Amino acid sequence: MRVVSGRANTADTLCAGTVVTMVSERDGGLLPLRREYDQAWHGFDRNQVRQYLDHVEAHLRRIAADRDAAMAQASTMSRELENARGEILRLRTRVDELMKPPERLEDLDERMQRTASLATTRAEEITQRAQIATEEHWAGTTEVSSKLRERYQKLIGELDKQAEALHTEHEKALAATKAEVEKLTVEAARRRELLDAEAERKRRAIEREFDAKMTAERASLEKHVADTRTASKNQAERRIAEATAEAKRLVDEATAEAKSRVEKAKADAEWRTKEATNRVERLAKVREHALTSLSKADQLLKRDEHLLKSLKEESVVNSNPVGEDDPTVVNAKAVKASAKS
Repeated sequence: MRVVSGRANTADTLCAGTVVTMVSERDGGLLPLRREYDQAWHGFDRNQVRQYLDHVEAHLRRIAADRDAAMAQASTMSRELENARGEILRLRTRVDELMKPPERLEDLDERMQRTASLATTRAEEITQRAQIATEEHWAGTTEVSSKLRERYQKLIGELDKQAEALHTEHEKALAATKAEVEKLTVEAARRRELLDAEAERKRRAIEREFDAKMTAERASLEKHVADTRTASKNQAERRIAEATAEAKRLVDEATAEAKSRVEKAKADAEWRTKEATNRVERLAKVREHALTSLSKADQLLKRDEHLLKSLKEESVVNSNPVGEDDPTVVNAKAVKASAKS
């Protein structure tokens, strides 16, 4: 009987210690709660999540403290139960010793019998009370453990739901961000195409404007050269015609004067004839000089035509308008000066 009770007490103590150790190890894997999460553009407020986790962690710590207190109380009750069992065992041993048959009849008197009966009654009462207390304490411990287990499971379920909600929100945020990035990429490509088209349109407009300007300047230069050539040619022809007319007029006047005065004085006629001849020679020199000037003007015009052809063959033409320093204008002025002289 004594050996069985000792083994039962040892088994209860080991069971309680094992339960406490297992619960502590499980708590070590649960607490502290995880606080590191992946960064996301959209989601829950980090401070609110941390406050909620702090609240849940504090609540879990209180529950763990309550559980530890209940376990400590269960351990205390187990020790008290063990002490009660030891007392019962001691009393039963004493009763067994008292209930042994006496070696002599005079040793077994009425007082001893009454004492043994009282001891047996007290031992049974103590045993019954200890058994009732043990059953009540075990029932309370079982109920507390069940409640703690339910609260743990509920909190773990809530944390799982919270984590699932955070994961879902994170996935939605990633999908929204990806859609926004794709939208911005498409918009940037469309904008780039519009800018390229606008740049191409402006480039073509500038090229057309440049070609039109160069065509207008080329036409203006050709017209100026043609006008200069025509004016020089007309002026030379007019000078020649004027010189020829003047010579003819002088010859006619001299001839008429000679005829009118032939009768007056032959010497005077001869002198006048000689004078007229001299004038004709001077006019011939003037005519020859005019022809020389016309030839020079033609040479200058041919050189201007050569310069004009060179300008047409060039790929890049100066966009400045024709000014006073243009070689064609200078040559035209030189032709005009030569023609006037």
